[in-house]
Amino acid sequence: MIAFSFPTTTTSGPGIHVNAKRKQGRAKPRQGFFQGGWVAPAALLLLTALVYARSLAVPIHDWDDHIYFFRDVRVQQLSAENLQRILTQGFFSNFHPVTTLTIAFDRAVWGTWVPGFHITQLALYAGGVLALYFLFARILGRRAEAFVAAAIYATHTIHVESVAWLASRKDVVCLFFYAFALLAYAVYASSASRRWRAYALCVVLAGAAMLSKGYAVILPAAFLAYDFCFSGRITRRHLIDKIPFIALAAATTLLTVRAQDQEGALIQVALTAGERAFRLFEVMGWYAVRTFLPVRLSAIYTTGTEPVVGPVAFLGVLFTVALVGGFLLLRRRLPAAAFGIALYVLPLATVMNVYYTLRIWMTDRYLFFPTIGSSLVIVALAASLYRRHGASQSVHSQTAHSKTARDTRSIRKGLAVAAGFLIALYSALTVARIGVWTSGVSLWSDVVRHQLHLDGSGPVTARALAGVNVRSLVDPGPLVSLRRAYEARGRSAEAQGIDSLLAGVEKRGDEHTEMKLAREALYAGQNEEAVRLLQPVAAGKSWFAPLAMFRISVAQERLGRAEAARESRRRALQMYDEHSQPPTDAYFEVGTMEYLNRDFEKAAEWYRLALRESPHEANTALHLGLALEEIGKVPEAMELYKRIVSGELAIKPHVRFTIPDVYLQMGVAARKLGRPREALGYLEEALRIAPDHPKREAVLAEIATLRATAAP
Repeated sequence: MIAFSFPTTTTSGPGIHVNAKRKQGRAKPRQGFFQGGWVAPAALLLLTALVYARSLAVPIHDWDDHIYFFRDVRVQQLSAENLQRILTQGFFSNFHPVTTLTIAFDRAVWGTWVPGFHITQLALYAGGVLALYFLFARILGRRAEAFVAAAIYATHTIHVESVAWLASRKDVVCLFFYAFALLAYAVYASSASRRWRAYALCVVLAGAAMLSKGYAVILPAAFLAYDFCFSGRITRRHLIDKIPFIALAAATTLLTVRAQDQEGALIQVALTAGERAFRLFEVMGWYAVRTFLPVRLSAIYTTGTEPVVGPVAFLGVLFTVALVGGFLLLRRRLPAAAFGIALYVLPLATVMNVYYTLRIWMTDRYLFFPTIGSSLVIVALAASLYRRHGASQSVHSQTAHSKTARDTRSIRKGLAVAAGFLIALYSALTVARIGVWTSGVSLWSDVVRHQLHLDGSGPVTARALAGVNVRSLVDPGPLVSLRRAYEARGRSAEAQGIDSLLAGVEKRGDEHTEMKLAREALYAGQNEEAVRLLQPVAAGKSWFAPLAMFRISVAQERLGRAEAARESRRRALQMYDEHSQPPTDAYFEVGTMEYLNRDFEKAAEWYRLALRESPHEANTALHLGLALEEIGKVPEAMELYKRIVSGELAIKPHVRFTIPDVYLQMGVAARKLGRPREALGYLEEALRIAPDHPKREAVLAEIATLRATAAP
């Protein structure tokens, strides 16, 4: 076993031991609160748990969460075949098998219980914070300073997106292995005997980090930066021991780029060097602000969509120069701060669109790893000022000793108060920010409010948007998601109001819009038009391609092109398999078309296929139940409804029904079965859960009728 010990008073940095003669007669510095080796780690874990406890109430959002946890066929069951696919196949423009394994673990342990998924996510984050504490303790040499740096990181508000948003699981999994890999390398590098067990463990941890998220490919450069800061000079040995890490990084990069390119995540934009530079400096300017003052955050930013020459871009230039200059200046004088700068800059290099162009130029989660470095820099600089003051005062005469001690204590207390204030400020902002993520309406209202520069807070309503030029939205996606969030809450009037605004915003040529128009054409029987709209999408690499191909097969079948329809359907199912997607949506759509055509037998067949592919989804089960009721199989429908209200089946975030709606349908089914008392109980339960249900008056009238019927 490798003991991750750390210096407390015997070193002035990793591997830089203080001369023994100089230590003779020196009083051991007081550790105070941190004297017990377990106190700081326990306090950190408690602080992290308290600050992020509210994240357990964050639901599955209509934004990738459902795809990762319920639509990846590989995580539905822990089988040898699924494990093999997890380790070899990409999914949803990503290749992160270690992260996918944690999701498979969640599905096996928690089933569909969403708070359980958050418990795992928070545990991984807390484990990463703990590893950073031990890393900072080795680098800074004092437990108190390491605690402050780790606490600043743990409470930083910019991390809410990565910790509270389930689809960002790869961030916290990668952090766990990334932080422990840095710690293992520090143990290896600071040992005179070169501890090879630590090196071997570091290789394993680095590989796990890279296979959790491609971000970690910067680890070889981070290790080299550690050597550069703390070893004095780079030797051949330093370069040779990076070879395994570079090989891992190269392989991970190829696999990640291949997975992203297969589904069109990487786009080639015709930008001049100047335009790209202006966009990058604007993004860097905003990162500089939010690194230290994480306010006015948003799940989606439009920054970088257009080149902007202004004060923010100028700030980005100054910040970039300061980072480079600071690293070169501090490498010898304050290596801990220089290494912190390296830990800030290197992760950003993977997401700054310097060469490849990602669809997103800026997002909060891109600062999840850089803030490791900024937290270290803040504490390293503050500690340096404190120590420098003590050193300068020590040259005074003995008569000034008491004044020097008082001054030193005052500075120490001042820094402690400043650190406490910063941690408290970040903690308060973080708790408030998590609240934005606790419902779809609040999340997407926050995004729309940010994009349209609306004042105030709280839900954004259709009325509030009526006097706003919504055409100024760069991306209508957040407004679409807000509409769907209102639909899921049963607030159809708000949803319809926003839908009318979207008519003037959605852009032709966008895949979302083309798929929506194609679906409307299919429902209207305009099959040739549907094929025309769907062919470009089906020929592309996006997530929509398999569904587009399946819709083409439906249109071709209606046009009497049986052979073409069979080939298109075969190709669609093959594409679903290549994307590790189940064809649930395709089967569900056809079932809904048959239901609307009142062919309930066929509708039930298609819904059964959809439920077989995704057996834990409440939406499909409810619609299958409705079709079964129409063909007289009411008891089977009732069993499906009971599975939904028991929580066995997950309700997707954008569906247009709630648990009270299911209870109402159970009341209808119970009446069909001749059980008025049972029906009465279901209707009363629906109003108990949702006393302001839109159908309240009709339900109350039905309750009165049932009471009269059930009366002895």
